[in-house]
Amino acid sequence: MKITILGSGSAYGLPMIFNTWGIANPDNPKNRRTRASLFWEENGKSILIDAGPELRLQVNDNHISNIDAVFITHAHYDHIGGIPELPRAAKVLEHPIEIYATDETMSGLRQNFGYLFNKEEEPESAGICWRLLPDSGKFSVADLEFETLRFPHHHLRTSAFRYKNFAYVTDWQDYPLGADTFLSGLDLLIIECNNGAYPEENGHGDINKIKEIKEKYNPKHIVLSHLSRRVDADETAKLLPENCELSYDGMVLEV
Repeated sequence: MKITILGSGSAYGLPMIFNTWGIANPDNPKNRRTRASLFWEENGKSILIDAGPELRLQVNDNHISNIDAVFITHAHYDHIGGIPELPRAAKVLEHPIEIYATDETMSGLRQNFGYLFNKEEEPESAGICWRLLPDSGKFSVADLEFETLRFPHHHLRTSAFRYKNFAYVTDWQDYPLGADTFLSGLDLLIIECNNGAYPEENGHGDINKIKEIKEKYNPKHIVLSHLSRRVDADETAKLLPENCELSYDGMVLEV
């Protein structure tokens, strides 16, 4: 399978508004980050995980030519701001795009984009097929079997996804029931490390939590994403455990 990190940044991207960089070095292109999103390809099928506000630019910059389905992890703006691009995408592709979200996340999508659920008000939305994602367990898309599990994040639960020996976890602060099975035996884990070396009780992960995962579950390869102004590509990389690295926009991984 091929995985492309479309966006490696946190909720505010980097640089943030007013060209603000935090501790990140503006001279390193790997510190220039759009909002977190992932593009997954396997057996001729393509899945987009999250659709942030830079979706159009991410798709164009990475020369993506098709999207079969979209998995939405949760309804925070940085993960759903590009949803209104998808009706036009379906029209250009000339086939429907399925959007999968839990009941909780779907409620947030309805609050933000209610018009896209009304085909009479927005005819182009006929190209979107809303699909209910289970809170946990296995589900199938295009004859491919995935597993999902919700992780705590602020007052929400964020959907994580696993396919064979690959898992993607974003916006998390703790382990849910079922995490031991979900995170065990992985060849690749892509996981949020928003806070880098600066732990804070803000609903996000940090290097200490990543080291705990490494010790407890020992994935063969860990890639950190959803990186904030607290994460400098060069300085933070020096603090990471073995077989662990930071992601960057446009990073391609083969599993």
